[in-house]
Amino acid sequence: MKSKLTALLIILLGTACGRTQGFINLNFENATLITSPSQGYPFVTATNAIPGWIPYLNNHAQDYIASNGQSLGGAQINIEGTNNPFGSPSVQGKYFILLQGSGAGFQTSAAIGQTAQIPNSTQSILFLGAVFGSLQVSFNGNPLAFSVAGTTPNNYNIYQADISTYAGQTGELLFLTPFNANAIIDNIQFSSTAVPEPGSLALVGLGAALFGFHRRRKP
Repeated sequence: MKSKLTALLIILLGTACGRTQGFINLNFENATLITSPSQGYPFVTATNAIPGWIPYLNNHAQDYIASNGQSLGGAQINIEGTNNPFGSPSVQGKYFILLQGSGAGFQTSAAIGQTAQIPNSTQSILFLGAVFGSLQVSFNGNPLAFSVAGTTPNNYNIYQADISTYAGQTGELLFLTPFNANAIIDNIQFSSTAVPEPGSLALVGLGAALFGFHRRRKP
């Protein structure tokens, strides 16, 4: 009887751990780029190219994404390396994600999503990249309002959003570009540092301005 209870406890603990697995491959460096014979270059198998993530076109999961590819107008999910056709510098590491919504005449979105648990102590989420047009970030269908927190030495933006409401919860983290929009994404991080309130930032800016004015007036 005792051995059966122990076995049941092990099974329950294993199930719980499976349900609360954390996010993986947030910097997209775990890529193994295997070209698909049926799709041809530059398409690669999504499960190998972006393990942990699911690519979507108009909310439909895709088996393949492009590697160092360039869309001719249709929506596309790309894993780009240092030899990408755009000549864009690496964001951080060897790979980054380029989401390309469809061009004019189409209305197809491009997205990547991953379902896992947000760490319990999380206050904010940060990621590097650039947004051309529009990018929608959400958790479990709830939009996350992000803002620019700074820039990297190679001129990419550092974006941040408050995600404290969902700390400890399991759900899908989704990055989506609608049609006529592109976005570069890399190095996603969960942080225990809270996003400053807009009012606090305004007071800091006002204080700095008044301090500078006082210094200029001082004889």
